[in-house]
Amino acid sequence: MLSRTPLWLSIVAIALLGLVNLVRGSIHFFAPDGGLKTIAALDISQEQAIILSFIGAVGAGQLTMALVDFAAATYYRPFVRPLLLIHTAQAVLAVLLLFVWRPLPQPVPGQWGALVGMVLIALVMAIEFSRKDDVAAS
Repeated sequence: MLSRTPLWLSIVAIALLGLVNLVRGSIHFFAPDGGLKTIAALDISQEQAIILSFIGAVGAGQLTMALVDFAAATYYRPFVRPLLLIHTAQAVLAVLLLFVWRPLPQPVPGQWGALVGMVLIALVMAIEFSRKDDVAAS
């Protein structure tokens, strides 16, 4: 049952994900280079306008997701459980993209953060959805 009251651990995890999304989204949206040169040391000299537009759009999505995360953690707690599923799926896709499907020409900080984040989010989700009442209801 997705609308069940979430564990405190899950609420804190969603709030922390909101903070991560706020920081990453702010960098990708507001930094002149979107963090691509200054943080990731990527060469964006070719098609810079297109690349910065795309990373800005990613930042806009992250900022919006931060608002959703904070709203769920503070006001709409029944949405914390579905958000754990969404964040887990998002993290798995990011890891597949960064390590398998379209790896970058060099390792970037977010690449390893995505891998660690995927494991931690999946762990919190497993704890949340393995609660006795959930297992008995299925």
